Amino acid sequence: MKRVLGYALVLSAGLSMANPIADAAPKSVVTQLGSIYSAPAGTEGFVVVGKSAIYFQNIVGKSSDIVLTSIDITGAQLWQRTIDSGVDEIGAVITADTLGNIWVAGASALAATIESATSTAGIDNPDAVIVETKTALRPDLNQLTLWKLKSTGEVAATYLYPSKSLPEINGIAASSSGVSIIGNLDHKPFLITNISGIFGKPIFIGSEKTEFNSVTRNSDGSSSIFGSSSETISGKKVAGIRDGILLKVSKSGAISNLVRSSANKASRSWISGDSANLVSGPVITGKKIESAITKFSATFSPQWTLRVPSAGPSVTLTANGNSYLAISSNSAIPGISNWKPLAPSLLVITFDGKGVIKAATALPGLVSPLSLQYSTSRGVTGLAESADGTVSIFTLVSR
Repeated sequence: MKRVLGYALVLSAGLSMANPIADAAPKSVVTQLGSIYSAPAGTEGFVVVGKSAIYFQNIVGKSSDIVLTSIDITGAQLWQRTIDSGVDEIGAVITADTLGNIWVAGASALAATIESATSTAGIDNPDAVIVETKTALRPDLNQLTLWKLKSTGEVAATYLYPSKSLPEINGIAASSSGVSIIGNLDHKPFLITNISGIFGKPIFIGSEKTEFNSVTRNSDGSSSIFGSSSETISGKKVAGIRDGILLKVSKSGAISNLVRSSANKASRSWISGDSANLVSGPVITGKKIESAITKFSATFSPQWTLRVPSAGPSVTLTANGNSYLAISSNSAIPGISNWKPLAPSLLVITFDGKGVIKAATALPGLVSPLSLQYSTSRGVTGLAESADGTVSIFTLVSR
């Protein structure tokens, strides 16, 4: 998740910027209260499709399976589906495309091989010994798996990409041009795309010193990736202890743009990013932790930026002409009145198009943001954890 914004962002590529926010200090906004609702037990992620929210969780029975639950705006359950092919499968991330298809990426095991029985005809067995049938060992979850589901939850297609080890999947993005998936495979960060049901070859960039956290797809079929790195990538060296990175990978798999975001003697990372290139992530300098939020142009040129004190993860969202930052906040924030939490608490900050704070919403009892979504019927909706790990859904509108 992310930390809050500061007043300068240094780009190791030699690019620097002054804070473009107006010199005149804006009036402080008063914190408002949002609304919190129960999410299905065990929820690990969700996506909004029209008036419905689709939640997923992993369960363990005879095998590991994925359960998806659709709940409408009134809180009524519309349907529940289980992805169960008979072997172990786990879901890691979920998204939807503009056609209403739901996409889940994760991993699955190879189907167990059934050995043909050996004939015992003609073999003497005077003691009538019964040979126990051995149960096959569970195959490793070494297939990167992408499930395409209809808006009603039925699995429309399953796409497999065999790997040598369990793939760690951190992000997914779907558009009319295909699906992009990022994560870590064999200790290396990777990007893989699926176009028209066919996986391309994984594109590996960097080593275990680099991490990919979030991905979006662009109209030209390219992918934008947000993460961090403590090694030289594409000829650009580390400027801080660890730098946040933004990179664009073309449809052909080449890096067409790379920008490093760094701070002196600091560790930085971009952990959330959206299609409008609104990104956020932690800036750690010694014992000081902040969350940075920056709006970049299509060419990764910073347009506005801010840092705020924080205590944990952050998530960004661009919607309805505004920018949103959900953070785990543990102290007062300049520009926001009546906000002095005694313990890490969830706060959602709303910015206008120029990066000026225009609203702040508190969600008492919640701590760590997991996701932000938007729809015209629901407005801004999010998923967050409380201190005991319980996951709830929230909105920015009070009841």
